[in-house]
Amino acid sequence: MFDLFNKNVLLFSGLATVISTSVYVFWGPSQSKRTKSKDVCAGLQNLGNTCFLNVILQSWASCNSVITWLSDFIIRHENQSSDSLAVAVQKTLSALNETHNDMYSPVKVLDALRYRRWVISHDEQDSHELFHVLTQTLDEDTARYPRVVSLFDTDTLENSDVVYQSEKNALSRTKGLLPVLPHREMEQPFRGLLASQMECQKCGHRNPIKYDAFDSLSLNLPSISMGALTLERMLQRYISEETVHDIECIGCSKNRKPVIKTTFKKKLTIGKLPKCLCIHIQRTHWLDNGMQMKRFDSVTFPQTLHMDGFVYSKSATKDRKQGLVGGRDDCVFSFQNQSASSGVNLLRALNYDCTTQSGLHIQKPSYNSTSDINHNSPEGAMSYKLSSVIVHLGDVFTGHFICYRRSPQTVQGTRQNERWLCCSDSSVTPCTLDDVLSSEAYMLLYERM
Repeated sequence: MFDLFNKNVLLFSGLATVISTSVYVFWGPSQSKRTKSKDVCAGLQNLGNTCFLNVILQSWASCNSVITWLSDFIIRHENQSSDSLAVAVQKTLSALNETHNDMYSPVKVLDALRYRRWVISHDEQDSHELFHVLTQTLDEDTARYPRVVSLFDTDTLENSDVVYQSEKNALSRTKGLLPVLPHREMEQPFRGLLASQMECQKCGHRNPIKYDAFDSLSLNLPSISMGALTLERMLQRYISEETVHDIECIGCSKNRKPVIKTTFKKKLTIGKLPKCLCIHIQRTHWLDNGMQMKRFDSVTFPQTLHMDGFVYSKSATKDRKQGLVGGRDDCVFSFQNQSASSGVNLLRALNYDCTTQSGLHIQKPSYNSTSDINHNSPEGAMSYKLSSVIVHLGDVFTGHFICYRRSPQTVQGTRQNERWLCCSDSSVTPCTLDDVLSSEAYMLLYERM
């Protein structure tokens, strides 16, 4: 089910689209025919087991941040070729929010992916894998990186259009100049940062905070079924402390060799919240005999998700001297107490435009003075509203993907009361919020309020 997409090679997946939409009427809302309505989006044509693609496109069409990001990029770069994935996705999302369209074909999106050497067969595929294929490829398309030049070819430096660091600040291992870190005009809306903290249980030494980018959060179901679960409980479990062994500790070693290895406590929190938060509930379980099975555990999720209790922010108090913090803790590490290397890594991830403590120049985007160093807003402003839910119907070997999404007028803000739709390829039917919240979620998309 969760084999990764690879360029030139696409492995088989377990969840897919074998079951036709004519069978879906036994699983979805009771309407067998699409009702005419002024606020019903267009359906998407199934091009041969492509419901895994259709649900991603429908879910993105309900997120204003994604539509705005793609539209702004295309406006700034009018010379985009017709095979651009950004153009293909943006046109599809626009068509899905036009109420006068009955059905639209996503063939241009598939063509754009194949043009970039993604091999997408007509076999069964997984929507979460495709989500990362799309975000990765769009990230490459929309990034404005400088031309890559050889660090060994010093003769081309004078004629190059690449801006380099001063040799007083940094040099490569071969004593060559390093280019200025690239500027990203618009960060893609699903991009966030995870903050990893580690502390020695023996001497209390804390390693510098490590930041890693993410496009979605994958939450594992507990190994033993515990009945009904809540999304907040699973998020809390995701950021809970864990113990790791045989970690080299600088504090215990005190510059002695060999370096002493001890036991550390590790805590993972969200360092930077994205505009659109994608949460993936891992429902494939591997048995001891190597067989796969699908978990059907019920996970309760809210219409409004508050992320205040799961982030790592700059605010800190002087009373906290030891311990890993963030999430539900009352205080967190102070950024000023981190080493210079930690600051450089964070600023590199956020594309700042400043000279760091080690002298490296990094370009920056706009900065909100009301947010912290991680661009997280103050408490109370970290709330997300539910935009769409992707559901898989079937078992681990075969099935069908459907999507619950907000209606076009709800997305555009022209409706007084929210309206929800159930999308199964070309079939689109109105549904209730209770239908959405009681569904067996596989992927959840939340948009920052």
